[in-house]
Amino acid sequence: MPIVLFAVVLLMLFWNCITSPMIVTFTGTGNVNVPATNATVSFSLLSSDASAQGAIASIKEKARVIREVIKNSGVPEEDILESQVTSAPGQAGGYQALISMGAKTIHVANISDLIGVLYANGASVVSQPTLSVENKADLETKAVDEAMKDAKKQASTFAFKNWKFVRKIIAVSQQTSGSTSTATSKADVISESTSQEAAQNGVFKIVKAVSVSYKMW
Repeated sequence: MPIVLFAVVLLMLFWNCITSPMIVTFTGTGNVNVPATNATVSFSLLSSDASAQGAIASIKEKARVIREVIKNSGVPEEDILESQVTSAPGQAGGYQALISMGAKTIHVANISDLIGVLYANGASVVSQPTLSVENKADLETKAVDEAMKDAKKQASTFAFKNWKFVRKIIAVSQQTSGSTSTATSKADVISESTSQEAAQNGVFKIVKAVSVSYKMW
């Protein structure tokens, strides 16, 4: 009789385990650090004159000159952007004309030199450079894969500690922490990337997070 009772208890525990699995969610993070392949700077040109026509003519000449300077710095014509001229009365009298421009270069290591050239040739304001990489979609996929591996590792550790030897993924949701870039002529000491190319070109970092829910028995 005790043996039968013991068997019944075990059977009930086993049935309860099967029909009432533990549901646990783990958040995995994946990071991909790669050398930046492009840098884009945006800047504005401003010109003043007693007449609107004079201000417009002056700003167009500034744009022409700075376009040639950028091309001489190794930026192709097709990678130089230029907005329409806007003109308005100046606060101190006369008229002001404004043009916004942008330039994309593959010479990431020399971006600070390009910024200096822009200011030296009449740029009023130059934005912080934005770094980018080619094949970004492939890198994002790699970051997601790393995040999934991280979540799986956490699940394995938890399952082992709690005697849960069967598990099944029931839900996956993805969170994007965005991408960050660092323009530098030296190695980024925070980044995990230590290649010589990264030290020269700066580092572009993609971070992905995934929440993975498991049923565990």
